[in-house]
Amino acid sequence: MSEAVIIFVGGYILLSLILIPFQYRYVEQMEKMRRANEKNGISQGEMMENMKFEEQVLHANVQGSFIFFLANIFATIVYKVKNRGKVAR
Repeated sequence: MSEAVIIFVGGYILLSLILIPFQYRYVEQMEKMRRANEKNGISQGEMMENMKFEEQVLHANVQGSFIFFLANIFATIVYKVKNRGKVAR
């Protein structure tokens, strides 16, 4: 591998590790919203439709951005491991 690829991959992994706490809070908040809406009988699709436009844009950027991809995976894994007994699907 060339040095540029190694630097890019290393930088991406480092950025992902830095972003994990922020993404963890995002995952945690979305799970709280999901549980609250489940109690009220609102589906996830309806929850998304009821979000303000700005929240929808932020959600789409967080979920769909390549920059956040690895951090989202790590944060979701950490959240599920920490809340293993609490999270019921």
